[in-house]
Amino acid sequence: MPTAKNTKQKPPKAERGSVLQVKEFKPTPTLEYTEVEKTYISNLQKRLETAKRNRDQEHKEFDGCSYQSYHEINESVANTYLKPVKNKGERQFQSGTLRTKMMSFLSSFLSLNLKADISAYNEHEVIINALGNAMEDIIDKTEELEGDEENKMLRQYELLKQGSVFLEELWEERWETNKKITAGFFGNKTGVKWNTTKKKKMGRPVRNIISGLSVYLGNMRQYDCRKQPYLFTVEIKDWVEAEQLYGAWEMWKYVSREKKSFQGNASEAMVNNAWRLMGRGKKGQVEIIKFQDQPYNEFQIILNGIPMLPMGYPLTEINADGEYTIIQQNLEPIRANFAYGKSFIFRNKNLVAVLDEMMRLAVRKTQKSFLPPYLNLSERVVSRTVFMPAAVSRGIRAGDLIPISDKETEGVTNSEFNMIQEAKRFLDEVTVSPTFTGQREAGGSVTATQILQLQKQAKIMMGIFVLSAGLLEKKLATKRLMLLLEKWFDPTDQTVDKARGVLKNKYRVVSRQRMIDKEGMGLRMVMPMETTPEPSMIMEAEEQMKSRLGVPVRMIILNPEQIKKAKLTWVITVNPKERRSSETSKLMFGAMIEQAMLLGLPLNPEYVGQRFAQIWEEDPAKMFLPGQPVAPEQEGATPRIAPSVKLPQQTAGARQSAVV
Repeated sequence: MPTAKNTKQKPPKAERGSVLQVKEFKPTPTLEYTEVEKTYISNLQKRLETAKRNRDQEHKEFDGCSYQSYHEINESVANTYLKPVKNKGERQFQSGTLRTKMMSFLSSFLSLNLKADISAYNEHEVIINALGNAMEDIIDKTEELEGDEENKMLRQYELLKQGSVFLEELWEERWETNKKITAGFFGNKTGVKWNTTKKKKMGRPVRNIISGLSVYLGNMRQYDCRKQPYLFTVEIKDWVEAEQLYGAWEMWKYVSREKKSFQGNASEAMVNNAWRLMGRGKKGQVEIIKFQDQPYNEFQIILNGIPMLPMGYPLTEINADGEYTIIQQNLEPIRANFAYGKSFIFRNKNLVAVLDEMMRLAVRKTQKSFLPPYLNLSERVVSRTVFMPAAVSRGIRAGDLIPISDKETEGVTNSEFNMIQEAKRFLDEVTVSPTFTGQREAGGSVTATQILQLQKQAKIMMGIFVLSAGLLEKKLATKRLMLLLEKWFDPTDQTVDKARGVLKNKYRVVSRQRMIDKEGMGLRMVMPMETTPEPSMIMEAEEQMKSRLGVPVRMIILNPEQIKKAKLTWVITVNPKERRSSETSKLMFGAMIEQAMLLGLPLNPEYVGQRFAQIWEEDPAKMFLPGQPVAPEQEGATPRIAPSVKLPQQTAGARQSAVV
């Protein structure tokens, strides 16, 4: 949740919202607004209602559905929802074809390397490699702590399912409850006492997926979310949960538990504390609206119609770059002047609906062939059990029960079966082949060449999907980079410098396993320091850590104050490609080396050895012995690389320790 910088954060009261706490609610005091505030709030109410009305109306881009109906259709089809049957004897059927194909696309996304490559340039347009590497390591660390691998799958799933995904990048600071037993012991019910304290945890960036139903855009005809005139999110929380977030705020006391009645002008309802945007909040619930206006640099939080911040509160206090905190990515564009994208589900739902209907009818017709409808000519009530195997019935003569038609027992005909197969074939053509989803191709055996061709066609068809996934990761990396530059380099604590007898700030240190140039797999550390040490001191520290840890170490020293003040140009690129250790990458690497060998090109043995080990996820320093040839020389063959690969000798001049 964004919080104002100039609002001091106080620890929540102990046991706030606990089940142990019984609280009496006082009457909500009346809030009086000035004339200027009334005008501001009335205009704000109009903007909120206009955005809601525009989104909730029917749109031809959604085949005449409202956005809510469009969202619900995608959810139902993607999760193979079975509607309750209306008539006795009916059978609902969903093939789940679209979900299977959607999951195959999702699996393809997960096999890609979508890591961001960050480059930093100073005011003279000179690249600072060490700084770009440092920020990549910091982002990688924060994503690991957040569990972003699973979150990435969820946001890509949402992108395929709904056609648009919304995410919010925030700096989260949480309070944790600590309890220390002071009397009694575990197992006793009486005589047990403890002290309860609140401790603020170290802040970190988080990414939250926001349901499209909770996001309202100011202009439905603006494709780029960054150019929206305004946007806001709406969510409803229970009173206790909202109180934990906003209970210490000055305006919380004016938030009422229920909407007041008002008979005047509808545009003045919010001013009179008698307004809810959604209109469905129950007593004891809080409607939370977070409003952002980037062109006018404005941010506001509204709880049950009560603005919690001053009029025109700057958005730059919430997000330093002044951009919206919400990121939007569309899968397929519908139009260049329409805000939402078309989902994989919605684009193919009609085809699958036809196939599912034909399959459902085929199931019913097969059931009729086993138990066809009969005419009862006996003028008596006959139980259905007479048709059960080994049933013995009395009083029924031959000809009393006859099928309605001879065709009722023929089941699914060849023409009907062929039509089902044709519908499946056409669906495969406009989506992906069964081979791509891991299923067997129909029509007999399929050659390896045919499989490769089908996979190539599938990759062409999913090109737009891969582009969308890459653009999403680029936007997220950009937003996280800006957030880290603002928050990450703040001191986390203070320690005593015993040598000088003064307090010094303590900063976050990040260490990641990385390939150290000419030394193999090692440890790269990003260390913020207020005083920049000499390069010789850094090299000495690296050698000491190397002897202690047994792996090569490289240190990147950053000055926090200079990082925040520096006028840098950041370039972020995401090149979707197969993971380095994938089977495709291994084949491509082998083909590349073979082509270079045939052309007689001289190869760098050290680099080739490092790349070979990386692709096979091995440490080159351990994989290759000093002085051992990489490949035996064949008589009459063109030399592939130099006769041997030796472990490089580390010299002081080869050090790449960075001081930024």
